Amino acid sequence: MSLTEADTRAKFIDPALHRRGWTEDLIRREETECGIDIIDGRPRRRKRGRTDYLLRIRVNISTQPVPIALIEAKRDDEPPDKGLEQAKKYARLNNVPFVYSSNGHLFVEYDQFAGKTSDPHSLEEFPDPSELRQRYEQGMGFEEGTLVTK
Repeated sequence: MSLTEADTRAKFIDPALHRRGWTEDLIRREETECGIDIIDGRPRRRKRGRTDYLLRIRVNISTQPVPIALIEAKRDDEPPDKGLEQAKKYARLNNVPFVYSSNGHLFVEYDQFAGKTSDPHSLEEFPDPSELRQRYEQGMGFEEGTLVTK
């Protein structure tokens, strides 16, 4: 018997994220992004899109965490990459470089810095906050909070 997407999130993805060090202050669930674009001088509302998870990192103690990744969850009987294209669209709206799709057992990652999609991995191998922070800083040209000159 397959689980619903909500059950997959509650029974598999949430516990796996917590085991990997993602605390509740770094996780936003079911975020809806709907901004406004100015087209030909007129405001136009963007289409709505709901991300299952928006993962954030803390830059310093006095500022809000910065969004760096999102996860699109799917039913546990679906392929782990089923939501990846949908998640990439949400990533553009949220301006995050790491995009994931998961069925609660496996996940795939699209890394916008590298422009590559990973093979499926066990959810137990999901990146922890410090790993994603390091990859984010490297991709953005920062190292330990300072700009790297090349």
